Amino acid sequence: MNINTLDLNLLKVFDALYLERNVSRAGERIGIAQSSMSNALNRLRDQFDDPLFQRTPKGMEPTARAEELAPQVQLVLMNVSQMLAPQQFDPAQADERISIAAPDLVVMTLAPELMQQLARQAPGIQLNFVPVEKQQVFNRLDDGSLKLAIGTFANVPAHLRRKSFSQEQFVCIARNHHKDIKQRLTLNLYCRLPHILMTLNADQVGVIDAELKKLGKQRHIAMTCAQFSPIAEIVANSNLIATVPNSLASVAERAGCCVYPLPFEVERWEMELISSQKFYSDPLGKFIADLILQCQKNA
Repeated sequence: MNINTLDLNLLKVFDALYLERNVSRAGERIGIAQSSMSNALNRLRDQFDDPLFQRTPKGMEPTARAEELAPQVQLVLMNVSQMLAPQQFDPAQADERISIAAPDLVVMTLAPELMQQLARQAPGIQLNFVPVEKQQVFNRLDDGSLKLAIGTFANVPAHLRRKSFSQEQFVCIARNHHKDIKQRLTLNLYCRLPHILMTLNADQVGVIDAELKKLGKQRHIAMTCAQFSPIAEIVANSNLIATVPNSLASVAERAGCCVYPLPFEVERWEMELISSQKFYSDPLGKFIADLILQCQKNA
């Protein structure tokens, strides 16, 4: 017998005949016409060089060779069925540590809801949020030291899986009852008030400054910091204002800030959730990625 010429469907025919001992009933069991069943039986006999099933008054009786093959055929069919069946995954039984690269702003806004959901659904899963290092993030997703990355990325390799995480736009925040802001924030007032800027660079220039330069304007940067997390609290307790992604708006309002639209146009941008195809194809990976997107949607 040559395995290269074996049709897996013939094993299904064998199993049905062994169980039913009748060609017609075996065909009905697996959805094959009687004529096709007879043809398949002939091919099986050729493959195994044995009659396999012989007609008797009691039906199609298996030969000694068929009796020997039957448990092996059933095991093969069971293994193939298990291989093709969707993998069973119980989040409540998961016990894993998952590393996610994300900006501090994402952690601030996403983590509260995400951790509540994990406590209910998958209490054994531990999340390890780390800073986004854009020079290394794609390689770390490939080697598995990172499972997910959230942020704005350029030139994402085609083999990685990308899903939209959020659409962002800039807004301005200022303390409640700011002495200089009455009903609305004008462009001239925006440029005159002292700003706090989140930047990882030392040049005190951000995307906003490039847009203001096009308008012939310049703002006054009074302070910079390397994280978004302290900005809302600082603004709420000073006369500084800040231009931040709109996802920080709810945090800022809880801290005691008002949120204003910018008095000039700035393009929106997209945040993405990125993973390896291998991680997402795993039931655990799909569960975590889908839960993150659902929590972000509800945030």
